[in-house]
Amino acid sequence: MKATRLEREVLALPPTERAHLALAAWDLAFAADRTLDPEGLKVAAARDKDIESGKVKPISHDEFLRRTAKK
Repeated sequence: MKATRLEREVLALPPTERAHLALAAWDLAFAADRTLDPEGLKVAAARDKDIESGKVKPISHDEFLRRTAKK
């Protein structure tokens, strides 16, 4: 299957199915990568859970850069 066809099919999926597929691909891509920080992954998973539950509101990349810029 060509990547462009696959991309069209993935984009046609409902958002929750696309998210599930993206997470599965991410897990597969980095499952054997020993350079990733396990503690950092735990923090990221917890943050994702908070966002998905509505407990916290995500910020844009621009807002992140603004908040973390050195003054």
